[in-house]
Amino acid sequence: MNRLLLYVHFNKYDIVSPHVKYQLEKVRPLFSKIVFISNSAVNQEEVEQLKKKHMIDVFLQRENKGFDFAAWRDGLSLVGYESLVEYDSVTMMNDTCFGPLWDLESYYKRFESDENVDFWGMTNHRAGDVLPEHIQSYFVVYKKKLATSSTFKNYWSTIKDFSDVQDVIDNYEAQTTSIFLEAGFQYGVVFDTVEVPVHNNLPPNFSLYHPTALLEAKVPFFKVKIPEANNSIAPYLLDYIERKTDYPIDVMIHHLSDTYMPDNPYKLGKKYLKEKSLIKVEKKIAIHLHVYYTDLLGEFLRAFESCHFDYDLFITTDSEEKRTEIENQLTQENAKASIYVFDNIGRDIIPMLRLGDVLSKYDYIGHFHTKKSKEADFWAGESWRHELIESMILPADTIISQLEAETLGLVIADIPTFFRYNKIVDAGNEALIAPAMNQLWSSMGLNKAIDFENFHTFVMSYGTFVWFKYDALKPLFDLKIDLETIPKEPLPQNSVLHAMERLLVYIAWDRHYDFRISPTPVALTPFIDNKLLNHKPVVAVPQTFADFNQNGGFKSALRYWYQANVNSAKFVTKKVIKKLKK
Repeated sequence: MNRLLLYVHFNKYDIVSPHVKYQLEKVRPLFSKIVFISNSAVNQEEVEQLKKKHMIDVFLQRENKGFDFAAWRDGLSLVGYESLVEYDSVTMMNDTCFGPLWDLESYYKRFESDENVDFWGMTNHRAGDVLPEHIQSYFVVYKKKLATSSTFKNYWSTIKDFSDVQDVIDNYEAQTTSIFLEAGFQYGVVFDTVEVPVHNNLPPNFSLYHPTALLEAKVPFFKVKIPEANNSIAPYLLDYIERKTDYPIDVMIHHLSDTYMPDNPYKLGKKYLKEKSLIKVEKKIAIHLHVYYTDLLGEFLRAFESCHFDYDLFITTDSEEKRTEIENQLTQENAKASIYVFDNIGRDIIPMLRLGDVLSKYDYIGHFHTKKSKEADFWAGESWRHELIESMILPADTIISQLEAETLGLVIADIPTFFRYNKIVDAGNEALIAPAMNQLWSSMGLNKAIDFENFHTFVMSYGTFVWFKYDALKPLFDLKIDLETIPKEPLPQNSVLHAMERLLVYIAWDRHYDFRISPTPVALTPFIDNKLLNHKPVVAVPQTFADFNQNGGFKSALRYWYQANVNSAKFVTKKVIKKLKK
């Protein structure tokens, strides 16, 4: 069969999402010609790649006027109505769906053999008080009889550039089917929803509000908006797709993360790192280790022996005396490293950023530090460090192999057990860090709109053990930080460093990278979280042990108390002012 596809693309970030590339690759064998019509300012190099890989034949760039209907109109004008006689059918679809979940050819054969069908789609919308019964426009196929008719040309050539999407729905999507029916043509759909019962008082829009019915009917396209509109059942929908179809679920997760927020609970369930053997990696890899506690260096050097790939080790520390100790240990362990001495400012994060010029020459970077917690090292610092080493360094082969995925920019550690047994990360305290996060976000000039004050908590690598692509965190390295603004030790509770720790996942998200979580080696029942989180707290403060004798004694305790209350007062005042302004 000689088929024509008019494919409409729109992306608010002007990129071609991996789910679109997958879609084009899978439908390519069905069509003689694919016209890719973009309502976004797509990079020309990306277009050339699509052509080079034979995913598309013709590219049409246009402004986002009139949405997909005006784009299809322009695509038809480009092809020429007189040329439609060369094709057995004209398919019009857009990129608002994932799929195909199932092989599409069988659906074409079914309707091509049905002489009673002149045009067909995936789903229809039943008649309502305002809208007539109609095929939903995300995927519609017009056979030659209809596509070469005067009715078809007269209709599509008069499409207007509406600026309100509701006008497009009311005047075009809802009316197209009726116009062709009145002209004597007949339609069919993969899933006829007209007589299907609607439960729970949901709208009769099956393409969005009844996803389980779509999957049971084997509709091969699945609306991008469905998981966001059905958060409570989204994990089970994704599981079903992963089990019952060949669709690569990571493609779906990446687009949902990139387009919406990257840390919705239903997405986190799909972001555990999958075990993978080391593959040959033609990339430059660096490991940065900040060594404040030299007695822990050997533990890390032995852990690095599990890395079966070439890497360069960079060590930072805060004194020449420690440099000498480090050099001696390296000699004893027969290890090599470049050593840099910086002032004791910014713990492990600032030394890493100060190595930016060096690390920028590498593709993949691992960042670690000799983690201790003076206040409670045995049950907090030591367990925390051991779990981080086991989850982030020992499985480094798997992590590096995963980073080969184009869309993956960051691998973080799962929450250590200490934070599962103790409710330390408190929403009230996180809110105090949010203003600094917003300020850093603005300073980095990032593109995606986000307000961290709307968050209850953040997805982050506790302890800042992380593997990343340099490009994923480049804005943070490019940020010119005045070292005078970095607080001195002992570090206050809500510092700019805490803000940076929480920003890593979201900076990568702004760069269109996804993240994965390396599981902790200790299995804990979720009943622990249930018991810890579901109770009536007497006071809404983090409950943890802190011995100020180890951090400045009475003066430090007063300073901590003063800063916490000042921050709380600022936070409350800001909220009150916002409310009064509204």
